[in-house]
Amino acid sequence: MDKKSENSKQAIIVLHEIYGVNQFVKEQCQKFTEAGYDIFCPNMIDRASFSYEQSIEAYDFFMKNVGFEVYKEINSFVNQLKDKYDNVFIIGFSVGATIAWRCCENSLCSGIVACYGSRIRDYTDINPICPTLLLFAEEDSFDVHAMVCQLQDKQHLSILEFDAEHGFLNPYSKHYNDKQSKRAKEFITCFIDECTK
Repeated sequence: MDKKSENSKQAIIVLHEIYGVNQFVKEQCQKFTEAGYDIFCPNMIDRASFSYEQSIEAYDFFMKNVGFEVYKEINSFVNQLKDKYDNVFIIGFSVGATIAWRCCENSLCSGIVACYGSRIRDYTDINPICPTLLLFAEEDSFDVHAMVCQLQDKQHLSILEFDAEHGFLNPYSKHYNDKQSKRAKEFITCFIDECTK
């Protein structure tokens, strides 16, 4: 799902959760399109989206058929887009955030936003080369604070923790948190604005 204008020089690659390109992801794409960005949203699972009730099936499908090595394809896509755009950003949610994090060593990427990527904890040896913003929910399936302590001294990296649960940005999630979601969106907008200056 791609949305392009004729004159934008700013592109954002949106990376979905395990569920695929669902209503939440489409709305994120629409929001950034309205803000003037060309949006590219690869369907990494290459099928219709899973429902939230199918979380176990969706996770198994993602791990068996996609996996986190797909970041190499996203990196190549960034490199292609950089020929046409002044700035190319990646914004990822959950597994998409972990994939985005794995792309932060790509100097052609203008900036990365990774929202509650819980498997980032498997890739703490990565050192960002481009500006990178990590947003975590304090209540997740692992010790968020311990991981933040591990990562916080890396260059080009900003980390924010929110008093919320995994999925708090998604209004279709049972963990949606309106107040923290608004705060996070403000930080994301400011971060991207700073990177384009």
